Amino acid sequence: MTLHNDPETYVLAYRRDNAEEYRRLDIQHEVIKHAILDGLLFHPSIRSVGAMNAIADLGCGTGAWLEDVASTYFADEGGKRDSSATLIGFDINPLGFTPTLAAGVQLVEHDCTKAFDSRYTGKFDVVNIRGLAFALPRTTFPRLIENAVQILRPGGYLQWLETEAQLWKAYPDTAGISKVLDAINLERRERDLTPNLPQFMLRQLLSLNPEGDTSPSLTREVMTITNFNLLPGGISREPRSQNTTLNQRFSETVLESMKLVLNSTVIRKMSQTPEESRFRESEMDHSGLTEIQKLIDFVENTRESGRIMMGGYFPQIIAQKLTGL
Repeated sequence: MTLHNDPETYVLAYRRDNAEEYRRLDIQHEVIKHAILDGLLFHPSIRSVGAMNAIADLGCGTGAWLEDVASTYFADEGGKRDSSATLIGFDINPLGFTPTLAAGVQLVEHDCTKAFDSRYTGKFDVVNIRGLAFALPRTTFPRLIENAVQILRPGGYLQWLETEAQLWKAYPDTAGISKVLDAINLERRERDLTPNLPQFMLRQLLSLNPEGDTSPSLTREVMTITNFNLLPGGISREPRSQNTTLNQRFSETVLESMKLVLNSTVIRKMSQTPEESRFRESEMDHSGLTEIQKLIDFVENTRESGRIMMGGYFPQIIAQKLTGL
């Protein structure tokens, strides 16, 4: 997922033309699918996916989610295209687009915080959003959600899964991981990224309805939240199964993400002017480059040793766009 290439905002903007980043995104898709979503691409409440006409993925990255959708729901037993459905991914960074896509999948360069072309208005049965917490500042995040709702057809579903670092868990919990998470959350504040994702997600969708009204009418469309969950991921799903391959992959993926965020902190601080690099005394322990590098080394050693398993909880909202009958 990449949505915002401003280095002051998107934490991994420094990897936008890195082939390893796109490999990581593909692996991340598989880990999320199996270690958080129980192998599902759509929430169980979203039915008859194979009969849908159009599905969109915002911040699509390499297009891995859409390709999985195409092969799972819109191909025959031989893997050939078996539908005229439109499957479109939007992302601001075309460098990550998979060059050979499944039949019917399109990837379009677009900044999803900007209005979509009018041909997409009311077009999609499902709009999928996943993992924007480290990509968008709180000031522009609401615009993306408004744009997502605009391209949904009446009756269509918004499927939104997020990553909230404050809900990541380590087993066993250690002081080292706590320091890493403190540094990551400080970096989020420095970049003005959206805090407290579960609350933000709920507030944002409810705010789209006039004066909080959730009753559809003949002339008014509203977003009705049909499901809201904090989904356990990795070892948080089943603490007794800590040695499973799936949980190990999940843990490695989370730890790799933590290391990349810390790397972005180093890059940001090294690019600051002396005036910009003045820090409040209370933040000094996590702001010095030496301390950050120690945390990076700690995370890498932890990942390689496998002595700590990561889990966590991931907020997911399913909302339907409704009008009166």
